[in-house]
Amino acid sequence: MNINPSLGAHGSAYSSPQSDTSKATGKAPAPSFFKQLGGCFSPCLGSHASSSQQLSASHAQTLSQNYSSNIQGTSRTRQPRAPSPRLSDTPMKQALSSMIERERLRLQGLSGGMFSGIDSADAMIGRALTKKDSNPKAARFSDDEFLAVHLYTTCLYRPINHHLRYQHQDDVPPIVEALKSGLAKLARDPEYQVAVPLHRGIEKTMSDEEVMKRFNSGRPYRDEAFMSTSTDSVIANSLTSSVTLHLQSTSAVNVSPFAMNAYEKEAIIPPQTPFEVVGLKKMHSTWHVDLKEVQDNADGS
Repeated sequence: MNINPSLGAHGSAYSSPQSDTSKATGKAPAPSFFKQLGGCFSPCLGSHASSSQQLSASHAQTLSQNYSSNIQGTSRTRQPRAPSPRLSDTPMKQALSSMIERERLRLQGLSGGMFSGIDSADAMIGRALTKKDSNPKAARFSDDEFLAVHLYTTCLYRPINHHLRYQHQDDVPPIVEALKSGLAKLARDPEYQVAVPLHRGIEKTMSDEEVMKRFNSGRPYRDEAFMSTSTDSVIANSLTSSVTLHLQSTSAVNVSPFAMNAYEKEAIIPPQTPFEVVGLKKMHSTWHVDLKEVQDNADGS
């Protein structure tokens, strides 16, 4: 935040000789001066006032002190506002701040330090909490749960899912637990349960061999991370490079009322949800994989 100190009511940091004299002697200037000055500050002392009307001694002294103070440039300056304690009052929020700043540094490294593509942790968390407070449907969530659900729908899904799929990060587990808790609350409400087919475009380019191996119909398919899907196939197709998943899921929950971009019609499926591969075909240059959620077995088969 920029601090712009005021230079007084008259725009100058320098005092006049008259104000210096007044300050040194402790005496107010002549009443005639204040009668003229009063015409600027008070409608009662304008051109219609009697020429014999005089200011009281105490009023004159007060005006003298205020005027001198402004000329000297000692008027009030705005102090920087301290961050709200709400931005970091839980271990999860502190972990979230750490993850955001780490992701900012990573993106800045990719761009040669020019930009990160995401805002500071305080800014992102602050805006998200403002959205929570203004959304009556978000009252079901704790701050931690809403932050996890909402910010997952931004570019922050990358560090969360990277942690789950590839490389552990100490600051991510509290965020994952808050996200799971928030999704579980939504899953208990029929309003957010998803009964329609879902679609997911896979950004990674996969060879035919990789597709056949990964979506082997002989065993359940699981993703170690959260799966973002959409009820709109057009949106899913716009995000894919070579593979599109079509899913029937009983675990998916609709998060669009709490997402950054509601038009994406996003539904999230929890990690390790098992699916049976019920269809696999290639049309033109895109693989289409049909998946149906199945009951989870203790042995993982």
